[in-house]
Amino acid sequence: MKIFYFTFLLLAVSNLASAQGPLPDCPSFHTGEYLYTDSTGDTWELRRKKKIQTERNTRNGKTIKFKILWLSDCEYRLTQTWTNIRTRRKWNRAHFSYRIIRTTPNSYTYDCSCKDSPAIAGTVVRVMN
Repeated sequence: MKIFYFTFLLLAVSNLASAQGPLPDCPSFHTGEYLYTDSTGDTWELRRKKKIQTERNTRNGKTIKFKILWLSDCEYRLTQTWTNIRTRRKWNRAHFSYRIIRTTPNSYTYDCSCKDSPAIAGTVVRVMN
């Protein structure tokens, strides 16, 4: 009888584990080149190298630089360090917390706890070279 219960428990646990689906592959997005579209419809080039993230608007060349701190494989905090956008300079040294929710091989979906704005969500796409 104990074998029956043990087998049942083992099958139940394995079914639960497989039903949850694969975990997001967040570490593959820690460095690289990406594109995203903001709420105004502008496209931004995003480049990550180790602890620096640079974003450049493809329409007007405006640039924002951040220090990136990975809190976990799928969570990171950006601290704005520099920009040539006059209205965004007030955000220098401000922190923005992001969480990667879902990934595909070439993109990820995120949400952001950003200052002075409602929760923001979007998708970042890997640039294929």
